Amino acid sequence: MSLSRTAIRAALVIAVTAGLLAIWQSARGGETPTLAPAVKHGTSTTLTRLYPNGIVVVGDSITARYNDEPGDAEQGWWSIVGRHFGAHVTTYAQSGSGYLRQGKQCSGDRFIDRPQAFRHTAPSLFIVEGGRNDWSICLEGQHVPATDQQIAEAVDHYLDVLQRQLPRSTRIVVLGPPWGPESPWDGKRVTSIVHTAAQRHGLKYVSTTGTLDDPARVVDGVHPNRDGSTALAERVISALS
Repeated sequence: MSLSRTAIRAALVIAVTAGLLAIWQSARGGETPTLAPAVKHGTSTTLTRLYPNGIVVVGDSITARYNDEPGDAEQGWWSIVGRHFGAHVTTYAQSGSGYLRQGKQCSGDRFIDRPQAFRHTAPSLFIVEGGRNDWSICLEGQHVPATDQQIAEAVDHYLDVLQRQLPRSTRIVVLGPPWGPESPWDGKRVTSIVHTAAQRHGLKYVSTTGTLDDPARVVDGVHPNRDGSTALAERVISALS
């Protein structure tokens, strides 16, 4: 039985395509290309091998006031990090809060007051983003300057709790306080305290110094714009890769 010209052409196209695919896969070491699906904050079940149990972030407004919408001006640094690794990210963050200071103008909570962050299934990675607000402490509903000792005790206590509550399989990472150009002296003071505490506990410390120094990367001297969040995310990704 003779084949039509159309059938012959179709067979040739299929053969050529298969050959090209085989050559491409051979060059890639036999890998089958896989496109990482979009990771929707709080809903993804597709996780990477690097962080199979996802990422938890405890933080302040540098985390709390941003979203998980790719390309959006308000996309958070944590969203960029999570999508880079293809990992589910869960955030426990509140504006104005810290290791020491309560959030929401002294009516909210501190990092230590969020046990739900470490009482569920242990994540592969636990990131603490904070310290920016800990230059002060709440006293009778007002912010008053905090002493170095007060800050150090609060940071040490929180890191102690994390190491007791989380299994060794969870990697704990402490970010240096993301600090914009406002109040540079307090920035150096608090950053030094957080860095020292992380070292004392043997935890991975990621410096964020320089990520938000440029006034063009913040909207109010404190909070990052899109460029600032991207710079912060790139610093974290580099440290974790």
